[in-house]
Amino acid sequence: MKHDALKILIVSGTPDALNSNATLRSHVGDGFRTAFPGATVTVSSYEDGLRQARALKPDLALVFGSIMLDSSDFGPLAEEMRRTGGKLAFWLHDDPYEFDMNARIYGMADAIFTNDRASLDFYPPNLAVYHLPLAGSRAAHWRPVERRAGPDLFFCGHRFANRARLFGDLAHHAQVLGAAMTVVGSGWERDAIAGVTAMRLPGAALPDLYAASLAVANVGRDESLANRRFAIRPSTPGPRTFEAAFAGAAQIMLVEGLEILDYFEPEAEILLADDAEDFAAQWDRLLKDRDLSLRLGANAQRRAEAEHGYEHRARRIVDLVFG
Repeated sequence: MKHDALKILIVSGTPDALNSNATLRSHVGDGFRTAFPGATVTVSSYEDGLRQARALKPDLALVFGSIMLDSSDFGPLAEEMRRTGGKLAFWLHDDPYEFDMNARIYGMADAIFTNDRASLDFYPPNLAVYHLPLAGSRAAHWRPVERRAGPDLFFCGHRFANRARLFGDLAHHAQVLGAAMTVVGSGWERDAIAGVTAMRLPGAALPDLYAASLAVANVGRDESLANRRFAIRPSTPGPRTFEAAFAGAAQIMLVEGLEILDYFEPEAEILLADDAEDFAAQWDRLLKDRDLSLRLGANAQRRAEAEHGYEHRARRIVDLVFG
């Protein structure tokens, strides 16, 4: 079978009414279309997935996203794929935070792709499981790297305790540096930190803010929903690492491990920090040398375009599923 002639169905793992990442599936679909121009690629909500599978009879059905909710039943889709001889794969983007719920798909998956490298060792050894980070979309996230007329430091994300600690500490550094933070997202109502606002932004607005900001904070999360059995510590950077790179952002990443080195080169494409003091020192470098922000962003953008688009992930999926 030629890969360009494949029929591929991308299905969300969560009903749209409860899916805060529903827009990502369109980026996945675009990635497959770019990687395999001759393929037939259909992108579907969870609710419409079984109907689409019956109509398309895909060679590959890829369930994408979180599979945590009890209301998500993949049994009928698995039966349909067995009936027609197609492959059923899952690309999970919430490992390790929801890892305990993954066992529900072990008996039906031809392949599992986990967004988190640290989670690989905790899957049963008889399963076909592969590490596959999320990515960025040139069509959705790319912006020209021209000038930094926006915030001195920007971050968008839900409040978690580790993020609150960091930005609480950085607020004091900001005063010393004579700079300002712009931190937005849900859950920040409880914090009285200068520059932090409890406000949701549409995803489409983020690339413009990434591109306009002198520095963009990259801070993971330390809270899980279903990760009690093994208490896995996440290792792989989240999708906004790649999305911000496509936008040409100068990112300062608070790191707990070295996996970021596999994706971006420190000092040339991204700045790294171990704690709030390190973070403030990196921020100070950008405040004193605004051209450094542009150089970092341009370099990161080139790397993202070359290696970290959804088309690169799509090729990896097809190679591993079909050989």
